[in-house]
Amino acid sequence: MTARPRPWTHVTLWLGVVAVVAGVVVAATAPSSPASFGWYAYAPLSGSAFVAGRTPWQLWTGVGLAVVGAVAAAFASGRLSVRPPR
Repeated sequence: MTARPRPWTHVTLWLGVVAVVAGVVVAATAPSSPASFGWYAYAPLSGSAFVAGRTPWQLWTGVGLAVVGAVAAAFASGRLSVRPPR
């Protein structure tokens, strides 16, 4: 009798792959990091100022999502690779 792969392993694999793709897309579409030498922008009526040298939150979110997805996909693919063939 062979053990059947559990469906949640396949779901975890595909969710991990989707998370990696989504993380790469979010990180790639993040605003580019500003120049850190002398650029200054000020909008007098908006109440906000541009600060050079800050990393946009989309970049960190995208990288984190890609890493979590890669770990989930690696876990699921490793679990599926040790299953006996049907």
